[in-house]
Amino acid sequence: MRHTFCRLPLVLDDTWSTGSRAQSLAHALKISGASSVGVVVLGRHVNPEHAASRPLLKAIEEPVFDLTACAVEG
Repeated sequence: MRHTFCRLPLVLDDTWSTGSRAQSLAHALKISGASSVGVVVLGRHVNPEHAASRPLLKAIEEPVFDLTACAVEG
């Protein structure tokens, strides 16, 4: 069986990230032989006036983690 590798891959990412996922994947693809990596970011605007969107916005209002807390010792 012959394996082929895409030299120009396209990465699709969402905007609910810092970009680190796309950057890590692009790096892995580059060291695996990709000559260039394209990244397309998909996202949507959440209207705070839309009643059905309010629970989502409320849920992400508070940080999920505390940057001042040590991950090892708490």
